[in-house]
Amino acid sequence: MADKYGEMAMNIREDNQTLREHWDNVFRQAESITDERDWHDLAPSRKLFDAAASLGSCAKMLDYGCGSGWASVIAAKHGCQDITSADMSYNAIMHTTANAQFHGVSKQIHPEKIDDAWLRSIPDHTYDGFFCSNVLDVIPPLTADEIIRESARIVSDEATVIMSMNYYLSPQRAKEKGLELIEGNRLYVDGVLRMVSRTDEEWLERFSPYYSLLQLDHFAWPSEKKETRRLFYLQKK
Repeated sequence: MADKYGEMAMNIREDNQTLREHWDNVFRQAESITDERDWHDLAPSRKLFDAAASLGSCAKMLDYGCGSGWASVIAAKHGCQDITSADMSYNAIMHTTANAQFHGVSKQIHPEKIDDAWLRSIPDHTYDGFFCSNVLDVIPPLTADEIIRESARIVSDEATVIMSMNYYLSPQRAKEKGLELIEGNRLYVDGVLRMVSRTDEEWLERFSPYYSLLQLDHFAWPSEKKETRRLFYLQKK
C-alpha cells in the first residue's frame, strides 16, 4: 500500500512539473510579452469579462493561475485596488507584469511567482475575491482538490469566488475524436496533462465540502458555436 501511494505522489509531482514546463514554454513562445488590445477585449468571452469585472468591487483579490493577467487587469479597471496575480510559470508572471504596466494598473496588481506550497502560506480570510480560470481541470485531481480546499480557507465568509472550467468531454465523445481518456477522464497530449474531464455535477461534488453554488453559467470561446465551458459562482459555507 505504501508503494502504491508513493507511486501516486511521484506521478502527481511529475505531472505538475511537466505542466509547469509546458505553460512556461507556451508563454515564452508568445509573439509579444504584452497584449496591446484594448482592455475591454482581453477576456476570451463576454461572460468571462463580466466574471472578472464583478471582482472589481473586492478590496483584496487573488487571481490564481493568472496566466497573462487578463482577469487581473479587468478587475483592476473595475476598481479593485489590491490584486495578487499568482502563477507557477515565470514567463506567465512576466506577461502579467507587462500587461499591468501597459494598461496602467501596475500599482493595483502584484504579480507573484509561486510554487505548490504557496497557498498554504496565506493566512485565513486574506481575500474577499478569488478567481481561478482554466486551472482546476488541467492539473492532477489531488492538486485541484488542495486548491479548492485552501481557497475556501483563505477567503472571507462573504467573498466573491469564481471558478472557470473547460467543457466536459465524455469517454464516448473522446473516442469519436480519436482521443484516449486515462481512467475515463484524464487526457494527455504529448505526455502533458491537458484535461481532467468532469461533469458539472462532479465538480459541484468536489466543491460541496467548502462551497455552495450561487450560479452556474456556460460560455464559449470565439471559435466555438456552443456554450459548453463552465463558470461556477460560489459561496463559502
